[in-house]
Order: sequence, then structure tokens, then C-alpha cells
Amino acid sequence: MPGSTALVVHLKRDFLDLLLGIGFLAVGLVILLFTFSQALALATNPGPFLQDQLPDSQPGARGPTASFDWNGLGLDISFTDRSTQGDAQITSWDWNFGDGGTSNTQNPTHTFASPSSWQVSLIVRDANGEESRAFGQVTVAPSQPSSGVSMGDPTAGLNVDLSFGDILLPIAVTMLTFGLYVVMAIVGGMITKAGWNLVKPKPETIRVRLKPKDLTQAFQEDTAAMAAAAQAQAAPLPPPPKA
Repeated sequence: MPGSTALVVHLKRDFLDLLLGIGFLAVGLVILLFTFSQALALATNPGPFLQDQLPDSQPGARGPTASFDWNGLGLDISFTDRSTQGDAQITSWDWNFGDGGTSNTQNPTHTFASPSSWQVSLIVRDANGEESRAFGQVTVAPSQPSSGVSMGDPTAGLNVDLSFGDILLPIAVTMLTFGLYVVMAIVGGMITKAGWNLVKPKPETIRVRLKPKDLTQAFQEDTAAMAAAAQAQAAPLPPPPKA
């Protein structure tokens, strides 16, 4: 329209902003993809991850195994050590004959105080400080033979260590790991958003100041043009020429 005015809007995008935006987008997407892939792998199969958090259980030194047998007549019984050593040599033997008598020799002989059934125990220790225990129920009576083989300690090997620290450690590490994934996801999302804001075109508005006289002139010109067009349409058509 003649004399009309319009508000001009165009899109602006700087080349430097474009490069920065692409870089931010790439970094943000990489962080998001890595975070989601790791979180998904951990959620679907947490076993290996939790196992890695447990402290390594190093096997201790192999200790000795106590054992003995006995043979005798009446109240006099001879004991023979049948213990086997572990990683270190056996260095001590502690005998308890149950009637108050003890011995520190490897193969002792003991005379029991009275005819009865006595529980005899042997504790052996090696150079590493490891120990083992064996028991034997020795029955003695005057002029009666006695022989037998000891039994091992039924509680040997039952070394159950329930440490709450070992239990809570993998749980705490798992929670911290998921928390880190959440933070990484938030950071990745923010970086991606910042990159997109730099890449997408920025609208820029150009402000135009209009004066009242310009508006009046434009309105008059538009009105005159519309009136002329209406008169042209309303004028009668000339008659056709006569033959």
C-alpha cells in the first residue's frame, strides 16, 4: 500500500554463536548418552558393580590340623600326635587330659587319676600363630585296654565376619553413583539447551517510529485509492457500436 508502514522482523545468527552452539550440543549429547547408558547398564545388572565395591577378601594363611590317637592299658595311656601342618611348621602342643593334668610335649604319656571317661583335648599352634584343636573321649579302667582316635573341632572353619561396613559400603557407593548420574544428566541437559539456544536463529525486531501526520497521509491516500477503484467498477459500460 502506498504510504503504509510495517514492522520489520528478520532472523539473525552469528557464525561464532553457531560454532559455540554446535560444540555445546555435542558435549551435552555425549554426557547424556554416556550417563543414560551407564545408568541403564547398572540398573539392569547391578551384581558385578556391587561385587566391585566389596573389599577383596584375601585368603589367610593355611593353619595346622590337630589330630591324635591313644593306646594303653589300665590308667596309663600313651598319646601320639597325628597333626598335620599348614603353611608353617607346628611349634607347640597343649594337652589337657581332663583330670587336671596337662602336658606340652608332642607325644606324652599320662596316668589318669581314676577309672572314668575323660575328655582329652589337644591344641597345636604353628609359626604363623594359627592353631587347631582336637578332642578325644578316653575311657580307662584297671587292667582294661584303651585306644581310639580324636575328633576335630566342629567349630573349625566357621569364621563368619558380619561387618556392617562391608554391607553398607556397596549400598553407599551405589547411591552416590546414581546421584552422580542424576547430576550428570542435569548438567548434560543444561549444556544441550545452551547449545540449542546458540544454534537456533535469534529473532531481532526493528522498531519503527511513526508520526501522526504520516499515518493521516497514508490513510487519506488509501481512502482515495479505494474510492477510485469503486467508481471505476460502478461506471456503466459504453453501448456496443451500431452495425
